[in-house]
Amino acid sequence: MSTRQIEVLRLYRDLIRYSQTLKYTDVSFYLARIKQEFAKGKHLENEDDIIRQMAKGREFLKNKRLI
Repeated sequence: MSTRQIEVLRLYRDLIRYSQTLKYTDVSFYLARIKQEFAKGKHLENEDDIIRQMAKGREFLKNKRLI
């Protein structure tokens, strides 16, 4: 498994873990959105697109103070 794949899986795990802290958001909706976004990103081949999506996920978690 490449380093990039490990980073993506770590981000996915962290986003799923974040769902356990939600109080006012529908958890099933949140999880469905995360799965949907990762499914769309599964076919990205351009390294810049992958980096941009990873940064977007990390920034979300950083704003939630989870990273």
